[in-house]
Amino acid sequence: MIYEAIEKLAILLQGRIPEKIDTGKIADESKHKLAVMLNQLIAFMKETHEFIIPLSRGKLDEIRLPPKNFLGSPFKELHSRLLHLTWQAKQVAKGDFGQRVDFMGEFSEAFNSMIISLDNNETLLKRKIDELEKALSHIKRLEGILPICANCKKIRLEGTDLKNQDSWMQIENYISKRTEAQFSHTICPECVKKLYPDFRG
Repeated sequence: MIYEAIEKLAILLQGRIPEKIDTGKIADESKHKLAVMLNQLIAFMKETHEFIIPLSRGKLDEIRLPPKNFLGSPFKELHSRLLHLTWQAKQVAKGDFGQRVDFMGEFSEAFNSMIISLDNNETLLKRKIDELEKALSHIKRLEGILPICANCKKIRLEGTDLKNQDSWMQIENYISKRTEAQFSHTICPECVKKLYPDFRG
């Protein structure tokens, strides 16, 4: 029986799962106890093996480890944390950038850094969208037909009385109030000839 126990342990140490020892034929009490314990070890190793292979492939929902398998406890804890991490990643995908991981060493640092970066990028993106919406609104205000005086080139304000002089605004003032443009005044060559015919420039 001792030889058989050594053989079973050798198989376990090679990363394989041996068949259990037939305890029904063992009369010696101490050898029988050893065989029962070795069979328990084989069962634990088989359960752990069947648990960690899918775990290593990320099949988190397909596996469960029996509660009395104490050898598999670290893997059960890893499984639980990976399930929680999966949930957190889904929350981040929905826009919850308050998620943080504090139980997986360097991975935690990388995950948390990624979340902070995503949060910052979304904030910048929202700011840019806001700026673009304001710019679009600004452009829309400048579009359309402007009623302009054929003589003095003043613009009539939208929705005002055509006959009221206060409804008309200098084109420079109209554009300056609606854009960042500023005006400097000069005279074009044609107007110089018209206004100052004697001027030789």
